[in-house]
Amino acid sequence: MAGNVCANVDRIRHQGRWNNITINGAYLTNFPRELVRSMADFPTYSRFFYIARTALNLPTSLCKKLFPAIGELHDRLAAKELSPGDPIQPTVAENAVVQVIMMFRKTFIQDSVLMMKLHPCYPIWQHSIFSDPAYLSFKRKFHIIA
Repeated sequence: MAGNVCANVDRIRHQGRWNNITINGAYLTNFPRELVRSMADFPTYSRFFYIARTALNLPTSLCKKLFPAIGELHDRLAAKELSPGDPIQPTVAENAVVQVIMMFRKTFIQDSVLMMKLHPCYPIWQHSIFSDPAYLSFKRKFHIIA
């Protein structure tokens, strides 16, 4: 949590009474947040930033068209209604992977508006999702706020 609020590593080490070997092996296993923020063109001095695309509501129906099977898997894991012979068990890791994929599909659709402008000839833009009326409506709204 201290790392999430940009606390200095020396202060974290002092507060937790960590030695260098222990903190490096057990605590400092995450990405260097300051570096990642600067590479994403966000300010490194603050943990707060604004991403305009998140202000728009993305239709759930549109997300369901990208990786459609992940929604079913999510529902099965959430309900823990797996059949006895199913190799997928509802573990914390598997639930987390499903959540990441669900977040990724939303982010991909949001980012596709700008990616399409930068790379209009990519074959992926021929996918039916990008001619869906819900996507075209989202794209128009996106251009208004961008």
